[in-house]
Amino acid sequence: METSGPISAAEASSALASARESRARVAWAGYPTWYWFATAAALAVLPFATVLPDLFGLGVTAVAAVVLIRLAVAAGRVRGVCEGWTSSAMRWQEIVLLYGPSIVVLFAGAVAARFAWWAPIAAAALTFVLFAGTGLALSARAARR
Repeated sequence: METSGPISAAEASSALASARESRARVAWAGYPTWYWFATAAALAVLPFATVLPDLFGLGVTAVAAVVLIRLAVAAGRVRGVCEGWTSSAMRWQEIVLLYGPSIVVLFAGAVAARFAWWAPIAAAALTFVLFAGTGLALSARAARR
């Protein structure tokens, strides 16, 4: 943006805040629906790795990590956003809201798997629902702004 004269600090601050808000809105609204379901499914596989023998569990975790990275790259290409691995349009509050409940469920499921055979199944289902539901809700909210 070019100006013909000087601008005040308040105008510059307002323009910068507007640009940040616009970037976040476009980034969130651009996620395709398949991304939320596919990522949730990859995360839902992780509770089953806790009940497998060591090498098989490690293999499942490694494959899930590769799938998650490929999904993130594919979604970035579909969205047309070239963000680095360390920068994102997500604010910390949104990151915690999106990933926090799923991480808590994954850890709780891993602990509970030692005591109940059904814990990995419940953790997988709950992780899928939490991540996909939260991602879809945040994308829809961003699109409505």
